[in-house]
Amino acid sequence: MKNIFNAEDNQELLTRLKNLKSDSIAGWGKMNVGQMVTHCQKPLEVAGQKLEMKRGLISLLFGKMMKNKLIIKGEDFKINLPTAKEFIIKTDCDFDREKSILSNMIKELGTKGEHAIKIETHPFFGKMSANEWGILFYKHTDHHLRQFGV
Repeated sequence: MKNIFNAEDNQELLTRLKNLKSDSIAGWGKMNVGQMVTHCQKPLEVAGQKLEMKRGLISLLFGKMMKNKLIIKGEDFKINLPTAKEFIIKTDCDFDREKSILSNMIKELGTKGEHAIKIETHPFFGKMSANEWGILFYKHTDHHLRQFGV
């Protein structure tokens, strides 16, 4: 499975992100492209302990099952899945600025590798290895880049 810590997979995401334009239109969902690149930063902030989130009842009930589907079995994210309230971006965002921030975050993960992960428990999926975080980051970013056609 592709992993953001793998140099080739990391570069693929960076190339696709570079091809994203401020006027890219979503194939689904409510976010515009600026909101999407900001949204994609949030899980990376969680793993780096820059954004703290607590596990809720829904994650305790369904997190392990969803982790198994997405990370272990490798199923794709479905469109219009619900997201954590902390990841919902409703304000207008400076696309170029937020795209640059996301690009730098992805590069940093490629450079630091699994050492970039500061926590063991994902707020929804539960206990995760650094490798599983890397798979999840790739899949989540890939999902949203595909949402905007890159």
